[in-house]
Amino acid sequence: MRNLKNTILSTVLLTTASNAELVPDFHIGISNSKVLDKTYSEFNLGYGFNKYFDSNIVVGTSIDFAYGSADITNKSIDVYTLSGDLKIGYAIFNKDLFLYAIGSGALQGIDNKDGAGFGYGAGVDYRITKNIALNLEYKFYNMTSSIFYYDYEKAHLNLKYTF
Repeated sequence: MRNLKNTILSTVLLTTASNAELVPDFHIGISNSKVLDKTYSEFNLGYGFNKYFDSNIVVGTSIDFAYGSADITNKSIDVYTLSGDLKIGYAIFNKDLFLYAIGSGALQGIDNKDGAGFGYGAGVDYRITKNIALNLEYKFYNMTSSIFYYDYEKAHLNLKYTF
């Protein structure tokens, strides 16, 4: 009996996963970021995809590169960030609105000093047309470098092209 239940459960899960719609995207945007207690603007560029299941649950991932210049100790410092996100959430309004939670990891270079950390956040995608969406996210990271610990946070607005 137990093997029958496991077989039925496996079949349902595989059928549900195979019916999922995979939606890749390319996105570009701008962020209001804060590092070392200094606020600055960043430009973002990335690629990702979301998998929409029949149950309206959505899982996704994205990789982003961001660049900005922060004024730290009266000196303009370049800040480069490479981040990877895992997303899980729920799509509503005929899959035009996607609300989700984010788990993220980031590598960062600040004035020739490297840092790495993990973070969390939340986001929303709003599909304007079949192929264009607006994306708003907030993320907070606890970062570590070889010299010190610091926080990095960002709120960004992206324009997504889905294909």
